[in-house]
Amino acid sequence: MKNKADEKFVSVNKKQKEFYNSNSKSKKNFASRIWSKIRNGLLNDYRKEFDVKDKVYDEHKRWLGDLSDKKVLDLGCLRGNALTFHMASNAKEYIGIDLSDKAIAELNRKLVKKDFTNAKALAIDFLSKNFEEKNFDVIYAYGVLHHFEDVDLLIMKLNEKLKKGGMVISYDPLETSLPIKALRTLYRPFQSDKEWEWPFTRSTLQKFDKNFMIIEKKGILGSSKYGILLNFLPLPKIYKHKIIDEMTQKDWSLNTWSQIHKCMHLTMCFKKT
Repeated sequence: MKNKADEKFVSVNKKQKEFYNSNSKSKKNFASRIWSKIRNGLLNDYRKEFDVKDKVYDEHKRWLGDLSDKKVLDLGCLRGNALTFHMASNAKEYIGIDLSDKAIAELNRKLVKKDFTNAKALAIDFLSKNFEEKNFDVIYAYGVLHHFEDVDLLIMKLNEKLKKGGMVISYDPLETSLPIKALRTLYRPFQSDKEWEWPFTRSTLQKFDKNFMIIEKKGILGSSKYGILLNFLPLPKIYKHKIIDEMTQKDWSLNTWSQIHKCMHLTMCFKKT
């Protein structure tokens, strides 16, 4: 018999599936659409303009390394992310999973079209007992781990699915900076996808640090997040770019938790010991 915790996870994941199977825009309320416009519009444009996104993907490729003898799980891949086809074309075995059966069907069509015989995509819940695959060398989770409210359960499942020495590459939002926490606190009551949006707190980071060996960690949009405001000021473009580039480079060099707490996002490479 399922306990209340199991029932809650099933209920939340059912809502997630419906959300991502539908036209996402139609499922978002006004507040969520405004936040998405900021996050996926203004913030994404800013990250592209100052090479933050490419810098992250390049780092992930470096962390992935040679995949020719690796079994890779692309967790929460939806229709495919920026590195899905890099992993599928280079890994010994590639498995992409997502709750959305519509997204997975589309990804499978792409994999077949590219003739990746070593790759497949499954519409399945990572926490489900029906997902029996394990012994992964790599779990790639871009913007996914913060969707799990129960961090202890997530950590247990990651350890269960990884082989010894296997690694996780992640990218997630943080709620460790006071200004960002205040903003998220104001927005959260109106958020349509709040049941599966749990930006990492300091407690979350402590648990990852305790249960895995953190190989590398990098904060994104620390002091450079204020460059978004600077970019709007009527100042010479060359001057603004110089200042923002310097802030971005400074953020990229952060490597202690106290420094990273000031950032908006975090990317990590950590492994099972």
